[in-house]
Amino acid sequence: MNAAQTKRRFTGYVGTIFFVLVLVLPGQAFSDVVEGWAAFNEMDYDTAMSEIDKLANAGDPDACYLLGLLHDPAFHRLPSGKYYQSSYFDVAKAVSLYRRAVDAGDGRAMHHLAELYIMLVDERWARYKPSDIGNLTSAALSLRRRSTPLLRVLAEQGNGVAAYMLAEARRNEPFFFTAMDNARIKLELSAWQDDPASQLYLGRTFLLQRGMVTRTGYTMDPPEAFAWFTVSAKRGNMHARVYQVEAAEMMPVRDHGRAEELARALLKTLAGKSAKNRD
Repeated sequence: MNAAQTKRRFTGYVGTIFFVLVLVLPGQAFSDVVEGWAAFNEMDYDTAMSEIDKLANAGDPDACYLLGLLHDPAFHRLPSGKYYQSSYFDVAKAVSLYRRAVDAGDGRAMHHLAELYIMLVDERWARYKPSDIGNLTSAALSLRRRSTPLLRVLAEQGNGVAAYMLAEARRNEPFFFTAMDNARIKLELSAWQDDPASQLYLGRTFLLQRGMVTRTGYTMDPPEAFAWFTVSAKRGNMHARVYQVEAAEMMPVRDHGRAEELARALLKTLAGKSAKNRD
């Protein structure tokens, strides 16, 4: 990898890492995790695995969490119920990797393992249920209770993605929309600072998952989602590209022009802010 590629990937990692936890790692280990996250965000999963597989085998919690995401079908489930990157799915590996990160106190891993357990309750995934897990629903609830204070600390520090995860965990509760509104506010602040992860998750707040209901004042807006996904994808987050296609398929053809206009306006405004900051 040449110097330009390394710089680009390092910048992409810093901008698009999903939920920041400060890690104190040896220099080479930190470099490998940076490269792994950058490759993951570019959806270059083979490179991501080659960068951090040794670290994960050694028990590094951030590496275990990242590889857990890579193998996790629940993470790759779109609002329509479709999946992407399915050739990398391995539920047993995802569970094992998440558990190792959970044992190290990683709130992100707790959240995603809970989401995976909930998905495994679905009969479509019955064949993947690990025999040693027992009551998946109970295990998921326990993980959510453990992850909540850890994610809340991050959210209170302004981490919008952590706030999104807190809201996502409450999707069947009365205060779901209040929690998601709070997450959107935090995500907007970071999105306007040109953080690709926040732009991706801000777009997701405009696409409620199947089974969720809207209330007055909180409506689905696929064109707005499309616009933010476009911006995030332009910053190198290829997961946002997948969501961009999803949003386009969810809106009528007459809204495509508005969606593209919104995306152009966001890109222009962000470019202006960037130029002003350079001055």
